[in-house]
Amino acid sequence: MFTNSSKPKSMQHAVTCLWLSTGLAAAMTVLYVVGVIATDSVVLTAVTGVITVAVLALVAAKVSSARGWARWLFLVLYVLGSFISVLGVLLAPQVFFALPALSQGSTVLQFLLQTVALVLMFTKASRDWFKTRAVPEASAL
Repeated sequence: MFTNSSKPKSMQHAVTCLWLSTGLAAAMTVLYVVGVIATDSVVLTAVTGVITVAVLALVAAKVSSARGWARWLFLVLYVLGSFISVLGVLLAPQVFFALPALSQGSTVLQFLLQTVALVLMFTKASRDWFKTRAVPEASAL
Protein backbone atom coordinates (compact mmCIF):
# COMPACT_ATOMS: atom_id res chain seq x y z
CA MET A 1 0.00 0.00 0.00
CA PHE A 2 2.65 2.55 1.06
CA THR A 3 6.39 2.22 0.70
CA ASN A 4 8.58 3.28 3.58
CA SER A 5 9.18 6.65 1.99
CA SER A 6 5.71 7.30 0.54
CA LYS A 7 3.49 9.52 2.58
CA PRO A 8 -0.12 10.01 1.50
CA LYS A 9 -1.08 13.47 0.26
CA SER A 10 -3.33 13.89 3.29
CA MET A 11 -0.32 13.53 5.60
CA GLN A 12 1.88 15.74 3.44
CA HIS A 13 -0.75 18.48 3.68
CA ALA A 14 -1.32 17.89 7.40
CA VAL A 15 2.40 18.22 8.12
CA THR A 16 2.58 21.36 5.97
CA CYS A 17 -0.29 22.88 7.97
CA LEU A 18 1.47 22.02 11.24
CA TRP A 19 4.73 23.62 10.08
CA LEU A 20 2.86 26.72 8.87
CA SER A 21 1.16 26.90 12.27
CA THR A 22 4.56 26.59 13.95
CA GLY A 23 5.99 29.38 11.81
CA LEU A 24 3.02 31.63 12.47
CA ALA A 25 3.34 31.05 16.22
CA ALA A 26 7.05 31.89 16.05
CA ALA A 27 6.42 35.03 13.99
CA MET A 28 3.70 36.26 16.34
CA THR A 29 5.92 35.61 19.35
CA VAL A 30 8.68 37.70 17.79
CA LEU A 31 6.23 40.51 16.98
CA TYR A 32 5.08 40.59 20.60
CA VAL A 33 8.60 40.39 22.05
CA VAL A 34 10.03 43.18 19.88
CA GLY A 35 7.05 45.40 20.65
CA VAL A 36 5.33 45.51 17.26
CA ILE A 37 2.25 44.18 19.05
CA ALA A 38 1.68 45.42 22.59
CA THR A 39 1.57 42.95 25.46
CA ASP A 40 1.26 43.31 29.23
CA SER A 41 4.09 40.87 29.92
CA VAL A 42 6.86 40.37 27.40
CA VAL A 43 8.44 37.60 29.49
CA LEU A 44 5.21 35.62 29.86
CA THR A 45 4.44 36.11 26.18
CA ALA A 46 7.94 34.97 25.19
CA VAL A 47 7.86 31.88 27.42
CA THR A 48 4.36 30.93 26.23
CA GLY A 49 5.39 31.49 22.62
CA VAL A 50 8.56 29.40 22.90
CA ILE A 51 6.67 26.52 24.53
CA THR A 52 3.95 26.72 21.88
CA VAL A 53 6.48 26.71 19.04
CA ALA A 54 8.41 23.83 20.61
CA VAL A 55 5.29 21.67 21.06
CA LEU A 56 4.03 22.41 17.53
CA ALA A 57 7.46 21.64 16.06
CA LEU A 58 7.69 18.39 18.02
CA VAL A 59 4.23 17.32 16.87
CA ALA A 60 4.96 18.28 13.25
CA ALA A 61 8.26 16.39 13.22
CA LYS A 62 6.93 13.29 14.95
CA VAL A 63 3.70 13.14 12.96
CA SER A 64 5.78 13.49 9.81
CA SER A 65 7.76 10.42 10.85
CA ALA A 66 4.56 8.48 11.59
CA ARG A 67 4.66 8.52 15.37
CA GLY A 68 1.06 7.79 16.28
CA TRP A 69 1.41 9.14 19.81
CA ALA A 70 2.09 12.61 18.37
CA ARG A 71 -1.15 12.51 16.41
CA TRP A 72 -3.08 11.66 19.57
CA LEU A 73 -1.20 14.29 21.59
CA PHE A 74 -2.16 16.88 18.99
CA LEU A 75 -5.80 15.75 19.15
CA VAL A 76 -5.88 16.19 22.94
CA LEU A 77 -4.17 19.60 22.79
CA TYR A 78 -6.44 20.71 19.95
CA VAL A 79 -9.62 19.71 21.79
CA LEU A 80 -8.53 21.35 25.04
CA GLY A 81 -7.26 24.51 23.34
CA SER A 82 -10.29 24.86 21.11
CA PHE A 83 -12.69 24.32 24.00
CA ILE A 84 -10.97 26.98 26.10
CA SER A 85 -10.78 29.41 23.17
CA VAL A 86 -14.39 28.97 22.07
CA LEU A 87 -15.59 29.21 25.66
CA GLY A 88 -13.58 32.39 26.13
CA VAL A 89 -15.00 33.99 22.98
CA LEU A 90 -18.55 33.00 23.94
CA LEU A 91 -18.25 34.22 27.53
CA ALA A 92 -16.21 37.35 26.85
CA PRO A 93 -16.25 38.25 23.15
CA GLN A 94 -15.05 41.76 23.96
CA VAL A 95 -11.67 40.33 24.95
CA PHE A 96 -11.16 38.77 21.51
CA PHE A 97 -12.41 41.87 19.71
CA ALA A 98 -10.12 44.08 21.81
CA LEU A 99 -7.07 42.24 20.44
CA PRO A 100 -5.11 43.93 17.66
CA ALA A 101 -6.31 42.91 14.19
CA LEU A 102 -3.06 41.02 13.59
CA SER A 103 -3.64 38.90 16.70
CA GLN A 104 -7.25 38.23 15.75
CA GLY A 105 -6.20 37.19 12.25
CA SER A 106 -3.43 34.99 13.60
CA THR A 107 -5.83 33.29 16.01
CA VAL A 108 -8.34 32.52 13.26
CA LEU A 109 -5.59 31.34 10.87
CA GLN A 110 -4.08 29.10 13.58
CA PHE A 111 -7.49 27.58 14.22
CA LEU A 112 -8.01 26.91 10.51
CA LEU A 113 -4.52 25.46 9.94
CA GLN A 114 -4.72 23.19 12.96
CA THR A 115 -8.27 22.07 12.16
CA VAL A 116 -7.26 21.12 8.62
CA ALA A 117 -4.17 19.31 9.93
CA LEU A 118 -6.21 17.38 12.47
CA VAL A 119 -8.85 16.30 9.97
CA LEU A 120 -6.19 15.24 7.46
CA MET A 121 -4.32 13.22 10.10
CA PHE A 122 -7.39 11.06 10.66
CA THR A 123 -8.40 10.33 7.06
CA LYS A 124 -8.39 6.67 6.02
CA ALA A 125 -5.20 7.10 3.98
CA SER A 126 -3.45 8.71 6.94
CA ARG A 127 -4.66 6.08 9.41
CA ASP A 128 -3.46 3.33 7.07
CA TRP A 129 -0.09 5.04 6.71
CA PHE A 130 0.34 5.26 10.48
CA LYS A 131 -0.48 1.54 10.76
CA THR A 132 2.08 0.55 8.12
CA ARG A 133 4.72 2.72 9.76
CA ALA A 134 4.09 1.50 13.31
CA VAL A 135 7.28 0.95 15.29
CA PRO A 136 7.87 -1.04 18.47
CA GLU A 137 7.15 0.93 21.65
CA ALA A 138 10.80 0.90 22.77
CA SER A 139 11.86 2.97 19.76
CA ALA A 140 8.73 5.14 19.45
CA LEU A 141 10.64 8.33 20.21
